[in-house]
Amino acid sequence: MTALSCIHHVGIVVESVEASATWYVEHLGFDRLFIFGWSGVQAAFIGRGALKLELFQNKEAAPMAATRRRAETNLKIGGINHFAIEVPYLDATVAALAATGVAVVSPPREVPNSGGSRFAFIHDNEQMLIELYQPA
Repeated sequence: MTALSCIHHVGIVVESVEASATWYVEHLGFDRLFIFGWSGVQAAFIGRGALKLELFQNKEAAPMAATRRRAETNLKIGGINHFAIEVPYLDATVAALAATGVAVVSPPREVPNSGGSRFAFIHDNEQMLIELYQPA
């Protein structure tokens, strides 16, 4: 078997590719890489360094359930429930994002039994959970 090395990208179904791409560009410093699509679907690849997101807008997609938007109920649903972005300075990053209007869902706190790693959660423009992670 060929060795696996890293996650290449995360695919996210959104209500608006344009609105979501703009949010990630303006708030998290992503770049627009390319757009594509097929019948009924618009898609865009955006990235920041090695982290890539593939955004899909499908007119037939159901909206995200309210339970997916809340951290306390999201863990009760099967499947991927968030993605994490590593940051060097968690407190400063959270403060800067909050100052631009980004919703902070869970303030910075330590990961139990991690030796000092810390995390916080924010919402993107469609209230999807994103973890900000500062390794010990």
